[in-house]
Amino acid sequence: MSKKKIILSDEEIAIIEKQLNGQFSPLESTNKERQTFNRIIQSAETLCNELDAYDDVGDSLLQWYYDKYKAQE
Repeated sequence: MSKKKIILSDEEIAIIEKQLNGQFSPLESTNKERQTFNRIIQSAETLCNELDAYDDVGDSLLQWYYDKYKAQE
């Protein structure tokens, strides 16, 4: 596990949970929601690169990232 703490805002958590539950569509979201979603994906990709965790990600980078976030609490 990275020593770098993952910090997510309430808005970011809500978007992650909506996406993981199949309730978030970038096409039907606001510009702010899309920007937040893109920021989350960029952070997840950065962490994956830092940890060289490509084999651990599985089918969902977002699920992997959220699991890492929850595991640190």
